[in-house]
Amino acid sequence: MRRACPGSPGMTLPGQIEFLHPWVLLGLPAVVALGWWVGRRGPIPALRVPSLRGLESLASIPRRHPRRWRAGWILLPLALAVVALARPRVPRGETPDPSKGIDIMLCLDFSRSMAEEDFRLQNKRVSRRKALETVTQQFVGGRPNDRIGIVCFARSPFLVSPLTLDHKWALNALRETDLATGTGIGWALLASANFLKRDSDRSKVILLVTDGENSAGPRATETVQAAIQAGIKVYCVLIGPEVVPPSAASGHDLNRAARATGGQFFQATDSRALKGIFDLVDQLEKRALIQKRHVAWRELHPWVVGASLAFLAGGWLAAEGFRRRSP
Repeated sequence: MRRACPGSPGMTLPGQIEFLHPWVLLGLPAVVALGWWVGRRGPIPALRVPSLRGLESLASIPRRHPRRWRAGWILLPLALAVVALARPRVPRGETPDPSKGIDIMLCLDFSRSMAEEDFRLQNKRVSRRKALETVTQQFVGGRPNDRIGIVCFARSPFLVSPLTLDHKWALNALRETDLATGTGIGWALLASANFLKRDSDRSKVILLVTDGENSAGPRATETVQAAIQAGIKVYCVLIGPEVVPPSAASGHDLNRAARATGGQFFQATDSRALKGIFDLVDQLEKRALIQKRHVAWRELHPWVVGASLAFLAGGWLAAEGFRRRSP
């Protein structure tokens, strides 16, 4: 027997037929009992006649059992009606459910230091911003069912794109964003959390990328409480040629903020490492969505209802014909 698909309340039978309301099938024994009651034979009525003359010809007429026919034509439509109420259906296949995606807010550093050309793409020196935009485009392209929003920040955060499934529009808006001075990581994290927590139906993730230390406003550890209270997981990525040594990484402000939400802290010194981090985050969040898929079903109950009505009509016509032909 095949198992019912996860999250389905119905019962699955061999051949991949599932009943959405299997408890309705408990009515079938009652239908059988009703059919037996309608079709049972009662005492044969008697008629007094003065003579048997003229009745000999009736002996050649085949004996019919109208009650049994009536029982059969009532029993079958009623049984089919019970089956229809149980909602039989077969799966068309398992598909991603757009309503089961997650919300991701990209919180990206657009301070002037992002113009430094110390990254490489296809053996060409490019700016940190260019490398980040390239990796971001690939990341967003791999998550068609997720709503993506973008907050960029320098001294202050600003919303580039609200949460949307129109990823092309969001990426175009990102490319048109200018760099500015300052690095206000704490305010940016707080703004991203506030934009995300407006919708509480989906899982939420903030992917924060910066190339420097906080230089304006509160630190990330001072504003991360908003993300924690909203159940938002934060991934922090520090990019640039300089690497924070392991002895200092554990106490780094971004590391502490990420770990407080159940997220992780990463460092990327080149484009390849940055892409690898985005790929890892992509896989980590997709893994949580494996079970968040839905099954498309083909409903069979309209056909069962049609068969029930057809048998009911056929039984009525047969009964009428029997009544007219019976002596």
